[in-house]
Amino acid sequence: MKPNFRELGRRFGKRTQAVASAIQAADPAAFATAYRAGTATVEVDGESLAIGGEEVVVAETPRSGWAVASTGPDTVALDLELTHELRLAGLMRDIVRIVQEARKNAGLEVTDRIELWWQVGGSPDPAEAIRTHGAQLASEVLAESVHEGPAGEGLFEASDEELGLRIWLRRVG
Repeated sequence: MKPNFRELGRRFGKRTQAVASAIQAADPAAFATAYRAGTATVEVDGESLAIGGEEVVVAETPRSGWAVASTGPDTVALDLELTHELRLAGLMRDIVRIVQEARKNAGLEVTDRIELWWQVGGSPDPAEAIRTHGAQLASEVLAESVHEGPAGEGLFEASDEELGLRIWLRRVG
């Protein structure tokens, strides 16, 4: 917490320094909570003074791995840890994009249903993402079936070297 001397000076004049000292001496967590609720007060020369508006700047330092933003009385905190589940969901978004590009490159219409085969070499994460979110993949790319393993001849093939992913697809119906 930092007193905003410009705002305090407008209101308290010669008492500004005493009010600022009282703000700095207050328990930061309790004062910040009361300030956001509009009920912050400090004692100066035996008088209880309400502090509000722009008279204090509250700066928050988030815990490691968190991001915090405040505007007025509202504060939002986000946990920035990427869990294994979040990584798999992100991989699935990449895989959907790869299949959608393959559909487009194969000349398929947006509404065409497909049959899809996939194979992963290298990192096991893309395979786990497909196994975990296979129903989502099928739904988003209009696949009537999704098969693990290489497909036969004559199918459209695409690959992504970064993920170690190869896919084959064909139009159904």
